[in-house]
Amino acid sequence: MKRAGFQYEYKYAGLVDIGSLRQDNQDEVVLAPEQGLFAVSDGMGGLVGGKESSAYVKKAFPLVAKNCIPLLDNASAEEAAGILRESVQMISDGLYRQGNTYKYFRYGATIVGVLLHGNRAVFVCLGDSRGYVLPKYKKDPVQITQDMNVAGYLVRKGQMSKEEALISMYSSQLTAFVGMPVPATPETFVVEVKPGDRILLCSDGLYGLVPEREMAQLMRSSRSPKQVCQNLIDAANAHGGRDNISAVYIQILNGGEER
Repeated sequence: MKRAGFQYEYKYAGLVDIGSLRQDNQDEVVLAPEQGLFAVSDGMGGLVGGKESSAYVKKAFPLVAKNCIPLLDNASAEEAAGILRESVQMISDGLYRQGNTYKYFRYGATIVGVLLHGNRAVFVCLGDSRGYVLPKYKKDPVQITQDMNVAGYLVRKGQMSKEEALISMYSSQLTAFVGMPVPATPETFVVEVKPGDRILLCSDGLYGLVPEREMAQLMRSSRSPKQVCQNLIDAANAHGGRDNISAVYIQILNGGEER
């Protein structure tokens, strides 16, 4: 696959699994390869509209972004990031106005997305779903996005380790999310990518259970992107599968299939 606005070819897949313990699924994946656009959304547990919120993101994100694609033709990566950030803000503010107030929330979800643009991956995040890049010759994936929850804030302040954050009660307390009070505050991150690099978008049902070194090994476990996603999901279930699990995997190529 190759998008006109991206320098390299790529292959991709995305899968969602209910997990081992949940009774319903509130995760969604967005696959819009013609636009070079991919995302994961996780409906917020405890809200009556969590499932509807992630479904809203799945429908709205590619539509809003598609309208912005003509603006990207001559845009720099930083300008593309601004367009992506405004798109997610628009989606979040629209969801908030559908039924949330400052005191009562019916709707809420996370989103982590990536746009392949030029020779860069432009990530956007609102919530605590994550975006990773696994460079070709590295053993560990690099977390590109920041967790928008209290635990993530404490990690950035040096008051908690990343390992402690995964099991902390504060990890479930989001500081920003799709459907938050307007205006929403999505963050964007621009990174250069090269052939052989791998990108992973995932919900906390995956990264909260599978160690990052194991995730990296699984991202290299098959030539098939769909099988990589399945291997990641199987690993999360093997570690307990206490939440819904979603994964979008992208491998950057250069004229032919690489591993």
